[in-house]
Amino acid sequence: MSYIRNLILENAFLKFASLFFAIVLWFYISPISMRDTLEVNYVLPLELKNIPEDMMVIGNFEDRINVRLRGRQNVLRDLDPTQLSVSLDLSKVKAGGRFYAIDNSNINIPHGTNMEVIRIDPKKIKIDVVNSVKKDVKVQINITGMPEPGYKLRRISINPPLVTVEGSEYEVTSLSVLKGPEIDITGRKNSFTREVKIDTPFHNVRVLGKRVITVYVEISKI
Repeated sequence: MSYIRNLILENAFLKFASLFFAIVLWFYISPISMRDTLEVNYVLPLELKNIPEDMMVIGNFEDRINVRLRGRQNVLRDLDPTQLSVSLDLSKVKAGGRFYAIDNSNINIPHGTNMEVIRIDPKKIKIDVVNSVKKDVKVQINITGMPEPGYKLRRISINPPLVTVEGSEYEVTSLSVLKGPEIDITGRKNSFTREVKIDTPFHNVRVLGKRVITVYVEISKI
């Protein structure tokens, strides 16, 4: 018995110091240590998916979601934030404004990272959806000024003369013509061609395809 006691007490300080540092080392490097877990906040973009072709989202909505994740230090340290996202399926959406809940099922996290979503803000967002229609609309270009004396404006040619627009049903229905920028022919005596960009006057209506049209202005002697 005295032999065992002597064995324990011999160089006791060094033995207890070694044990202490072994415990500290284990505490910091052990994969199951609670100190190996972190919580990190991310601000993630909201992606609206599967919107029906005959519908569109209008107005402003909360498109940045604050998400707090808990996970292993090494995983969070090496994680590329672009691998994270928030998505909302609107395949069954109906026209009108309504609130949609954002929960863990909407948070897209890389498979196998074993991260836990512990907070989402906001948890509800309001989205306004309207019926969307397409329509061909005439393009109009106004000419200002007068050509060189002895010359006249013979004609203008617009290519294409019609463009297709798409947007909310109410605004598209009320749109009968798209006006491009004015073209000044003051002092001109030669025909010329100009490319101009057109746009719609409504925020919720867009031009499909190219927004640049070609205008040919023909000027000739009187």
